[in-house]
Amino acid sequence: MRAFAYFVLLLLVSLFLSALINYPLYNLLQESMSNGPHKLINTVAKLIAIPGFILIIRHFAIDNRIGLGYGLAKSEFLRDLLRGWLSGLLILMLLSAALILFGVRSVSIPAEAWLPLLLKTTLVALIGGLLIGFIEETFFRGGLFGAIRRDHGFAVTLLLSSLFYAGLHFIKPLPVSGDAAGAWYSGLLILSGAFVQFTEWQIVDSFIALFGLGAFFAVVRERTGNIAYCIGAHAGFVFVIKIVRKFTDLNPDSTFNFMVGNYDGMIGYLSAAGLLIHTLIVYRFWRRPHAGRTVTQ
Repeated sequence: MRAFAYFVLLLLVSLFLSALINYPLYNLLQESMSNGPHKLINTVAKLIAIPGFILIIRHFAIDNRIGLGYGLAKSEFLRDLLRGWLSGLLILMLLSAALILFGVRSVSIPAEAWLPLLLKTTLVALIGGLLIGFIEETFFRGGLFGAIRRDHGFAVTLLLSSLFYAGLHFIKPLPVSGDAAGAWYSGLLILSGAFVQFTEWQIVDSFIALFGLGAFFAVVRERTGNIAYCIGAHAGFVFVIKIVRKFTDLNPDSTFNFMVGNYDGMIGYLSAAGLLIHTLIVYRFWRRPHAGRTVTQ
């Protein structure tokens, strides 16, 4: 499990270094920032992790288009990306419709002109979804999955990559107050509370859902040998979530609120169950890579 250990170490070192420079960096940038210094830690850690990510994929000899899942010809890649986006769109639209039907979320049209807001939200969701899809899938199903898969079977790779993917979503640096907020070591104090969510049972449903999402992407990565469809599906998921969260609200009085978790008010036990069924179908019936489609072994 060397690859997995390297990625965990990369995560911890990046967060630690980010916390160390958090105080001087925030003092330098605070005039252009509306949020507190705790919001900087995860963002800066991602930037710090880039050189380490490159070193890891070089170590495991996957620092190339094929190794990272970009081995398809451009036309095939774009085709699979579009198919993935449409698939993600459909899956999340079905989930959203179910949540509205069960009264978990209710339609809420903002007071401002709704059409310009819808167009703006749609554009932001489209661009944001594609950016998130490319960045996260390159890291998780490209580098992480590819590195672990070189030394392990698919089951182990699916388990480890999905655990890492789900867990990363619950690292949440929290603000500090009082005199400690102005101390040079304030970043370390902020980081010390970043893992507190892992001790709370409230995240279980969202964690299971995100693990299921990671497992779905892992199955697609294995079956296709590339990440084009994963990028598209991820982008489609984000696209729908951003729009639905903008034009609907959680209904606190719904008897079906157990279906969603606290992470984003969308994913939870319902989405986890749906993803499990969909993933089993994909695993059973999806085409296996054939000649002409590149596969990373």
